[in-house]
Order: sequence, then structure tokens, then C-alpha cells
Amino acid sequence: MNTLNEKVIRAIRIADHVFRHLAFRESADDLFSYISSLEESDVIIDFSGVESITRSFAHQYLKNKDMSKKRIIERNIPSNVIQMFELVKKQKSERVRIDAEPIEVVDVVCSF
Repeated sequence: MNTLNEKVIRAIRIADHVFRHLAFRESADDLFSYISSLEESDVIIDFSGVESITRSFAHQYLKNKDMSKKRIIERNIPSNVIQMFELVKKQKSERVRIDAEPIEVVDVVCSF
């Protein structure tokens, strides 16, 4: 545990709690289930030791972080993880427009 301005803060080294390769949405959900069970209102997530992150984990992590009632403080985030978080945030904020022309659908019955 760390203190920040006389406040007790729980520190979690994510590479030890999850794995150094952050891959699955479920892992992000498990991490935030653990975080929400903590008494402390402020939690430090230490990314030291993390080697890789998938888009799925990054998306779920950010989604859970947004919904969390805890104050999440991130430390030692590797550049590749920062880039993935930025990519997910950018894709989340962009609207996707699909222009499609209607097509005729033909009912085909095939007998063998």
C-alpha cells in the first residue's frame, strides 16, 4: 500500500495480478471485480512488467475503468500499451458510417 496526501492507496502490479501479456476481456473484468472489492477508494495500477496488450483487453479495461467508482491511477505504462489505449479511445469516439446500396435478395431452394 502507498500513501498519497495521507490517504491509503492500494497498488496493484498488473503483470503479477493478471499476466505480462494482457489479452482477454475476462481478465480485465476479473481485475476490476477485484478492484471493486477493495476498501480503498484510490487504486494504483502499475503496468511495469507488461509486455503486450490486445485491443480486446484494452477496450474492456477502459470500459471497466469508466464504470468504476474507484479512482484509478495508472503508473509505468509502456509505450505500446499507451498506443493501444489511444487507438481504442479514438475508435470509440469516431462514428462509423456505412454507405450501402440495397440489393435484391433472391430466394433459392436447393434440393440434393
